[in-house]
Amino acid sequence: LTVSLIIGAIALLAILSFILNPCVFPHKMHVSITPLVTIVQGSAPENVSFTVIVHDTNGVPLRGASVIIKGLGGAGSGFSDEVGRTSVHLQVRLEDGIYEGYLDISVKATCHVTFEQQEMIKVVKGIP
Repeated sequence: LTVSLIIGAIALLAILSFILNPCVFPHKMHVSITPLVTIVQGSAPENVSFTVIVHDTNGVPLRGASVIIKGLGGAGSGFSDEVGRTSVHLQVRLEDGIYEGYLDISVKATCHVTFEQQEMIKVVKGIP
């Protein structure tokens, strides 16, 4: 009886771990962002937009990937469409005396390794 309980507990644990995490071996993905450098004018908050494209390692678009870009006092998010593309809009601000800053990006997709890159997008203050 004890052996049966132990085997049953191990089987139940294996089933629950598969249900909660169906991807035992998550795949990598490729993320491209346009533009990687953007220019803002002055130190007032300014709206900026980025196009993010998400593919798997075979070039197949990843639909429904969650994209978050944040930093410089703003944050924006979106979900990739059937061609793996999303537009992310956010408001950023470079304080007086600061002439450049950076934005972080995070991309999550089912059964894929999360892509996170700090300071990936550069924001520079243009000459007014």
